[in-house]
Amino acid sequence: MESPTSGPHIETTRPAPGPAGVRPIWDGEKAAPPPVYTPPPEPTASQWSKDLAFGPARNPKRITGLDAARGCALLGMIAVHVLPPYNEYTGRPTFVWQMVAGHAAALFAVLAGVTVALVTGSNNPYSGRKMRRARVSLAARAVLILLIGLAIDELAFPVYDILPYYGLMFLAAIPLTGARIRTLLAWAAAFIVFGPVAVFFTNARIDYTTTYNPNFTSLFSMPADTLLTLLVGGTYPLVTWMSYLCVGIAIGRLNLRWLLTHVRLIVFGAGLAFLGSFLSTILIDYLGGFAELYYYTDGFEAEDIVDVLDYGPDGHLPTDTLWWLAVNGPHTDTTADLLTSIGLAMFAIGALLVVTRMLNDLLYPLIAAGSMTLTLYVAHLIVYSAFADSVDTYPVTWFFAQVIVAVMFASAWQLARGRGPLEALVSRFCKRAGYVFVPEPPEPVVVKQEADQ
Repeated sequence: MESPTSGPHIETTRPAPGPAGVRPIWDGEKAAPPPVYTPPPEPTASQWSKDLAFGPARNPKRITGLDAARGCALLGMIAVHVLPPYNEYTGRPTFVWQMVAGHAAALFAVLAGVTVALVTGSNNPYSGRKMRRARVSLAARAVLILLIGLAIDELAFPVYDILPYYGLMFLAAIPLTGARIRTLLAWAAAFIVFGPVAVFFTNARIDYTTTYNPNFTSLFSMPADTLLTLLVGGTYPLVTWMSYLCVGIAIGRLNLRWLLTHVRLIVFGAGLAFLGSFLSTILIDYLGGFAELYYYTDGFEAEDIVDVLDYGPDGHLPTDTLWWLAVNGPHTDTTADLLTSIGLAMFAIGALLVVTRMLNDLLYPLIAAGSMTLTLYVAHLIVYSAFADSVDTYPVTWFFAQVIVAVMFASAWQLARGRGPLEALVSRFCKRAGYVFVPEPPEPVVVKQEADQ
């Protein structure tokens, strides 16, 4: 007979020696954490921003550092045109003149080359039909800018206009759109070395009239003289200023969103600027260049030579001696001047690409102005033509007035409409021209075959 305590046999295991772990006490219900009450979030007012108020302010694919550089070039050109170049008490060039005279226009030209690269594929150049269409659009842009420049030069203003040369440089850059970076730099080196020599001997051997600002009147009345002015005799001669375009296209073929690219532009730009200044200083100040200029240039005193070094030539450089090719001054277009201006342009582009990484919103007015430089530059020339006497009388007031109005208009217009007025017209025309002359291929016709019955 089984005992009352007997029951089914249950196998047990002996516990391991040592302190036993803490065992939970079962109270007959499944353990579960108590529910946590989370109140719904209280409605809060959304933070104001330009994008919420006006919509996206600019194309997110646009590199704002380049627009900031264009804005600086525009302000530099206005400063050169409006502010006095020298101090009335000392007779020496002002700090602003020394900083931007010749260099602001060179920065414009280098950025023109960057634009050529961007519209043809940036660091991944187009090919085939897409490249042909981009070249047609670029040619249309060049013709439009050339026509705008020739038309605006019919007005009377005492400054040199870059637009006709600008359009011609765009046109000459079209064959270079398919070149590699090394080829572009080789072309730039050729223009830097041989361009000044070509200008020197052309001006020495050919007698022609240099047009102050080429326009339609001079083009039809003096076609040969106007063409020579655009190529070799003007303020921005094609055979030397194409070096800026070549360097700009090469820069545009780099990845401009990389910080390493920005740093390289700053370092190499500073090196080129130093090389150009050092080369001219050695030749003119220490190897007898100034004395040669003084002895062999007819009608020039020492002060006249210094004026050319400080303010640039009146027209083109004298051709009495080859030593003039060693000077370095605003718009002298010598090898030393080209190296210095290219280096400073590279430095400015690299620096502004870095700065806009951190201070993009703070620099918004400058970026907005740089996104519509054609509109603002044409407006500046028209205002100068209409109020030339007042501008010459009150240059500082007019400078700040034009700068403030330009950045305020550009900021408001970009927030409201986006692209600048002239920029929108030019872009629309160029895009239409590209599709007219290089249309899309016809879609293949799909023929449906009926099943045999």
